[in-house]
Amino acid sequence: MPSRSALTALVTIALAATAVLGAPAAPARAADYPSWDDVLAARSSEGAKQAEVDEITAVIADLQTRAEAARQLMVQRSDESAVADRALAAGQARADALQSSAADAATRAAESKQRAAVVAAQFVRSGGRDLTTLLLTSSGSQVDDLLGQLSSAGQLTQAVDGIYDRAEQDSNTSAALSEQAETATAELTTLAEAAQAALEEAAAAQQAMVAALQEQSAHEAELQAQLASLTSSVATTEQQYQEGVAAAAAAAAAAAAAAAAAAHQGGAVVGPVSADAQALAEELMGYVANGQFHGSSPDHIFEIAWIAQGQSVENCGIDVVILQAMVAAVRAFGSAGVSDISRRCTGQIEGAGTASAHYRQGGGHAVDFTSVGGVPTTGANDASLNLIAVLDPMMPNGSRVGQSQCRYAAGNEPGFTNFIDFPDTCNHLHIDDF
Repeated sequence: MPSRSALTALVTIALAATAVLGAPAAPARAADYPSWDDVLAARSSEGAKQAEVDEITAVIADLQTRAEAARQLMVQRSDESAVADRALAAGQARADALQSSAADAATRAAESKQRAAVVAAQFVRSGGRDLTTLLLTSSGSQVDDLLGQLSSAGQLTQAVDGIYDRAEQDSNTSAALSEQAETATAELTTLAEAAQAALEEAAAAQQAMVAALQEQSAHEAELQAQLASLTSSVATTEQQYQEGVAAAAAAAAAAAAAAAAAAHQGGAVVGPVSADAQALAEELMGYVANGQFHGSSPDHIFEIAWIAQGQSVENCGIDVVILQAMVAAVRAFGSAGVSDISRRCTGQIEGAGTASAHYRQGGGHAVDFTSVGGVPTTGANDASLNLIAVLDPMMPNGSRVGQSQCRYAAGNEPGFTNFIDFPDTCNHLHIDDF
């Protein structure tokens, strides 16, 4: 079996030629890219050769420059989106705090008014008689008692006035806070619109960066081969280059077949699965080359391809557990198809948006299986149940599996060792490691 470095090189060359990058394959030769005929013709003279070398070098540099510019724009737009999200969160927190404070002030005002009314009622009951008449007709000791009551009544009046004043202050405070809360709530609409616009711009920038990197990957290997043909004594032809690419793809497929065979030794269905992301991605790309593993539309396979090549692309990582699940599926059933992996990488914000399990925490923590062993998965059919049986023991405890309502309706919901289930559409099987 080839070494990791050798397999990575083979997969890289094969991908460069076939453009297995989640988008329609680029034309074999775009109008603005040097052709192999141009390269061979340029070998006729040193001047022509140098001119062609300069042209190819410039094209390679342009690809790299555009990819880097797209990456920098993506970083800028992502930062702007994060700032807008923080502003929205701060605005929501302020509005919530003001509404809570206004409600508390209104409660205090109501309680103060109620206390004042109770005290006032007590005062009326105790002081409602004609105190002057009582003073003139009472004995000395009675007068002293009445004067004492009168003094108490004055203090009671002051207390009632104080309670009413406090109630009025609480009412004013509540009104002011309510007005501020209404203003803050109204501002949330603007903040939410700004956050959504920033998110859409960040998603568009992510898509542009991925497109630029795909363009670079699709052409740079061939350009480098053309450059080597001009600067070496070997006059490589296009046919020889394509034959080399085909041989690399065949070697990658053979390596995948060898890995699968090794995994099945000893009667094990899946066998030991690596914990190394690049090794897992290399194995998966071998399955791609062998026709055993495929994506849908939009095709997320390019996310795996970059990991196999050792590239670290912003927002395009895939968690090792998810890579292991995909490898296990192909080993167990001979083939598998997937749709969504990291929506963060592809800039997909439709549907659940940033709340999607395919987008959360940087993306790459979920995968949707559309088929195993050539049979579509519905979440409740035998293919889905068998896949669940393979993955449940190896997934981290608390990982999630979708389509629960599909299985409940079919009456075949299994017991789980590690999975927690949740409802999802019945046209795939969702797995994530949250």
